[in-house]
Formats: sequence, C-alpha cells, structure tokens
Amino acid sequence: MAKARPSCKTIAEAAGVSSMTVSMALRDHPRVAPETRERIKKIARDQGYTPDPNLTELMRYLRKRNISKEEPVIAILNGRSQPLEEMGHDAQMIRQGAKERAEELGFRTEDFWLHKPGMRLQRVVQILEARGIRGIVVLPVEDLRSVFSLPQENFMGVATCAVAAKLGFNQVHPHFYQSMHVGVSNLAEKGFKRIGFCISEPEDERSNHLYQSYLFYYQRGIPAKDRIPPLNEKEITREKLFAWLKKHNPDVLLSPNVEHYDWLREAGWKIPEDISFAALGPATEEKGRIAQVQVGYRKIGATAIDLLKTKLANEPLGPTDNPAVTLIRGEWLDGTSVQSPLAKVVG
Repeated sequence: MAKARPSCKTIAEAAGVSSMTVSMALRDHPRVAPETRERIKKIARDQGYTPDPNLTELMRYLRKRNISKEEPVIAILNGRSQPLEEMGHDAQMIRQGAKERAEELGFRTEDFWLHKPGMRLQRVVQILEARGIRGIVVLPVEDLRSVFSLPQENFMGVATCAVAAKLGFNQVHPHFYQSMHVGVSNLAEKGFKRIGFCISEPEDERSNHLYQSYLFYYQRGIPAKDRIPPLNEKEITREKLFAWLKKHNPDVLLSPNVEHYDWLREAGWKIPEDISFAALGPATEEKGRIAQVQVGYRKIGATAIDLLKTKLANEPLGPTDNPAVTLIRGEWLDGTSVQSPLAKVVG
C-alpha cells in the first residue's frame, strides 16, 4: 500500500496539535511558541513534508484579500522630469503593457510622477506607504543622473530600463546587444557591406553602450574599407547627420531614431534607391514601411507585472540580493525602406 503523502494533518497528529497550529508554525507565526515551532518543523522534516507551491500562493492571496477587500494596487512610477504625455512612445507603450497585464491578473494600477509640481520623492514614498502600496513598476528614466533611490525595505519593484541598477530592483529591458546583432546580421545577409550606424550619447548611455559594443565586434571581421565609424554625438542634428553621410557614403543607415528617415526624405533622398534605412528598436508598431528590429515594449511592461506579482506573492519585502535582469529580444521585420544591393544589381 502506498505511503500517505505527509501533510499538515499527519504532522499535527504526530505533534499532538491542531492542523492550524502546524500551518502557523511552518510560517513562523509569532503566536506559536518558538520551541513548539522548532518541534513541529523537525517532525515535518522527518516526514519529508514539502509545501504545495500552488496552494501556498493561493492561501497567501486569500489572507491578503481578507485584510483588504479592495483590488491590490501597483504603482507605475515616472521618474523623468517631464509628464507621461510628453515622454517617448517607448515609455508609454511599456506603461500600457503593464496596465493591461495588471488588469488581467486582478490588479489596479495608479500613476505617480516624482516631479509633479509640489511633489517630492519623500512625499511619494509617504503616499505609497500610507495606502499600503508595495509593488512598483518604474518607467524608463532619462539617464544615470536621473536615477533616484527608494527605501527598499518597504517596497518590491521592477525597473524597465537598463540604467536603473542603482534602484536595486529587478529589471526588464530590451536585449540591446542581441537587437544590434539582429539588425546588422540581417543587413549583412542582404548584401550590405558598408553599414552606417548613428546614435546620440543619451541613447548610447541608455543602451549601456551595448549597441556599439556589438558594432565594434562586427567591424573587426570585415575589411577596413567597409568599417564606417559610427556617428555618436551628444545631439544628432540634420546638419551633422548629412555631413557624416556625405563623408562616409554608407549603403544603409541603421538608426534607433525613425525621425532620421523623415529627415532624409525631406532633404530629397530617395529611399531605398539612394540609401536604404533600417530602424533599431523604434517605439512604433507600424509594419511594412520601415525595415526594423522591433522590440516588444508592451511585452516589457507585461513582463514587469508578471515578475512583480510572483515576487509579491512569494518573497518578503526588502532589498533584493543580486537583482535579476530579464532581456526582451528584438525581431527583424522587413520593410520597403531596405533594398538589397544585390537586387539593385540584378535590376
């Protein structure tokens, strides 16, 4: 006959206590005397007891719901100097993905802006604590100088940008190195030899310099005559971009800024006849016109909520040891803005 699986009931029978006492002892509840807790835990170990993770999460959720009948709230925190409606489309798409996923899981989300007139970081912390909001999704910040600090012992958070490591939260952001690899390798496979890349210094910083890291690795393996130095300026203006293109004459321009495509067309460049153009991780869901490495910004927001939900249910509040980083991969999408040099020759 198969041996019965150890349970709170079998432990309670061996210990001479109730099942409720066993449950509280295994959770280190202060209402159970320390010596009783240790005796019950020893019996549980001897019996080979292991908790059912699904049941544990369910009971934790039910206990929380008994405390508060309101829907649990997750804060979406904007730490930039500008309000949400003035932020880039990437941040807005991340927020939307987070809100949609939170609603699917039974959470409400509320927006908080650190730089709202009359608001300070300390005041935001006070509001969150007073309302019992422990889960936070941090939208992308501008740069390293704009990263702020939160009292980690009171919150569980997930940051959605690469430069927010100072927060000490887990992070979800684009896989910059892989995305650059996807963009460059697809262009190379199409026959492009002189690939030009431009990126502003703030964009370069937000990518942790990983776009350029892959580019330098790639250029080591191609002839020196085809190695176009990237355009990397604090601010890339039309004049700087056009002068750089005229000097180096690339076959294709790879850029994280879709606006550069518009600049070229407004200046009379024919795309892809005069030059091909590909976008690297643009904050758009448009398909077919501009060839691109598409990054799932909505997926970043949804993944942040998934991580936060799991951690709120299974981990105590407090600093996270060695925060994890989840990388969202890029995907190549063809578009009419890229025409292979090989196709031009055949034509």
